[in-house]
Amino acid sequence: MNPPVHRAPLPASVRPQVAGLDLGMVREALTQQWRVMVLFLGAVLLAAGVGTALTERQYQAVALIQLMPRAGQEINVDEVVSTDDAGYLERRDRARTQIQIIQSRRVRKEVVIRYLAQQDPDGAAPDDETVAELAGALKEALSAGPREDTQLVEIRVLWPDPVEAAVLANLVAEVYWEENLAQRTDAAKETRVWLDGQTGEYRESLARAQAAVLAFKEDHDVADIAEKVTGIQTRLAALEQAASETTTERVLLEGRLREHQRLLRKGETEVLAGMFDDPALQALAREHANIIAETADDLSRYGEKHPAHQQARARLDRMEELLAEEVRRLVEAEESELQTLQRQEQELGKELKAVKAELLAKERLRGEFETLQLEEERLRELYGSLGERGAEVDLQARTRLSDVRIVDEALPPTRPAKPNLALNLAMALGIGLFGGFGLALVRHRFDDSIQRPADVEAHLATPLLGVVPTLPDVLDGDERALYAFTHSRSRYAESLRAIREVVRSFAELDQPRRILVTSCVQGEGKTDTAINLAISFARLGVRTLLVDGDLRLPRVHRVFAVPRAPGFAELLGGQSDLARQVRETDVPDLFLLPAGADVENPNELLSGEGPKAVLGALSGVFGLIVIDSPPAGVVADALAVARHVDGVVMVVRRGYADRGLANKTLSRLHQVGARVLGVALNDVPLDKSAASYGASYYDESARRDKPSGR
Repeated sequence: MNPPVHRAPLPASVRPQVAGLDLGMVREALTQQWRVMVLFLGAVLLAAGVGTALTERQYQAVALIQLMPRAGQEINVDEVVSTDDAGYLERRDRARTQIQIIQSRRVRKEVVIRYLAQQDPDGAAPDDETVAELAGALKEALSAGPREDTQLVEIRVLWPDPVEAAVLANLVAEVYWEENLAQRTDAAKETRVWLDGQTGEYRESLARAQAAVLAFKEDHDVADIAEKVTGIQTRLAALEQAASETTTERVLLEGRLREHQRLLRKGETEVLAGMFDDPALQALAREHANIIAETADDLSRYGEKHPAHQQARARLDRMEELLAEEVRRLVEAEESELQTLQRQEQELGKELKAVKAELLAKERLRGEFETLQLEEERLRELYGSLGERGAEVDLQARTRLSDVRIVDEALPPTRPAKPNLALNLAMALGIGLFGGFGLALVRHRFDDSIQRPADVEAHLATPLLGVVPTLPDVLDGDERALYAFTHSRSRYAESLRAIREVVRSFAELDQPRRILVTSCVQGEGKTDTAINLAISFARLGVRTLLVDGDLRLPRVHRVFAVPRAPGFAELLGGQSDLARQVRETDVPDLFLLPAGADVENPNELLSGEGPKAVLGALSGVFGLIVIDSPPAGVVADALAVARHVDGVVMVVRRGYADRGLANKTLSRLHQVGARVLGVALNDVPLDKSAASYGASYYDESARRDKPSGR
């Protein structure tokens, strides 16, 4: 025996999904829970319609005003209007503030007082309690808001009477305009008082500043302070240049003097004589050179002992002494000059220090003087600005300009604003659709019944033999039971043939086969499935016996229009033979064994050895036996018979019995040793897309008359 191949349900991770939502689950939820959605939508629409009909009519009147940011500032011709983000935010905050003022208690109270005065011009002034009560009602009815991308503000009043709604809206605009104008006038007056006080204070401060400037001039003689500072700066520059030149000259002289003193100490007077630019020294140097030449000539002519040479030598020594004495004199002159330069440098340094101190003192005086002058100028400018601003405020107060303008007065509305039937129904439609959809998903999510073919293997851990489509509701019980026979080319018949082929895959039909068809509870279609399954086997030419094993509520005999007894019950009790109980039908190779007479204790009859013996005897005559039994989840009759059959087909109706009961029923069948072949999922709606494919292969029209037993 080769077990059938069953495909596992498609994992949720690979099912079509949108934003994490299982589209298959959504489709199934809508298919199964559409009645809930329709009822919920109808209830919401009905509630919206009834609520709209019972709601009091409210009329909304709208007055339009404009907030002008530059009103009252027309005289300020030098102002530059800000167009940056900060200016936008400032205007937006101002608009919000004005909207709050429009809805303020003060405005509402004044509106109520004027409204009551208009209603009863000759009446007494209203009491505070009445005013407070109407102001509270107006608070709920009054609203204000900006019109997008404009400086306009809508003042809206929602009131039961359209005329009164317009009157109230216009009164709110009027009172707000007057309040705004009065506020601006009062603000101008208060500003003028403040400006007068500030002007007096700045006048006194300016006088004090002017007096301080004059006193400073007198005390420090700073009338020509700028010229004095300039003269000192010129003198300082000349001294700095002279000091620089003296220092340079001293440094150079020191260098020459050190070199001359070094040569003098070494006695190199002839070299020193060549370094000085002195006429007398140059003459001595030339005379010295001539004497050296004459001495050398006398020495070569007369010899060293000759008197002429001796005289020449004496003249040479005398000349060298004169030359050395002149060189020393010049070196001493340089030393004297160096000392003079050093003293001159020191004197210039002292004078520079004194001049710098004098310049710093003058600069300090000039700074203090300029500070006093700046303070005087600042006070003079502020004093002038206060005078100009005072003139502007006076002009603004006289012009009585308001930054609020009434653009359109409110007119009595012709249609109520509330309730809005179209809007309410549209909202109800949206709420009903989304709410019904959510309710359908929730009900589907928490539905514990078997809804899909995938649920069979996922939740029952049992192979799925096949899916039986839903039959039309117009069919009666007998027509549904024989639909596979009367509509042999229908999808229903094809689904039973598919289940038949799966059952056949468990074992060859040339062996005796006994198949029990049961369910969890009553009403799942087990009898119809058993009948149509038996018919599908008979059409293969297999001698098939259909046994009505439901001894409590038998139905097969009514479908085939045969007597209930004698039948299966009599055979179990040994009261009759097989030949008398088995009936032929109009379906070729299909035979019928009715339930038999009513018995008092069916379970005791089925729990004995009778079923084994009867089924054994029948197996010798028929190639296949299909037994319709009571629901195995309700009574134990099916469990008793299940021990003596080759396989059990369990019929589960979609959305009928819960998973817990189905699992419990399967567990009880396994406990008695029954071999459960699988589950046939009944009453599954045919997918429209699937129905369109291969439609030419099916024919739902009836082809035969209703079969009967003989």
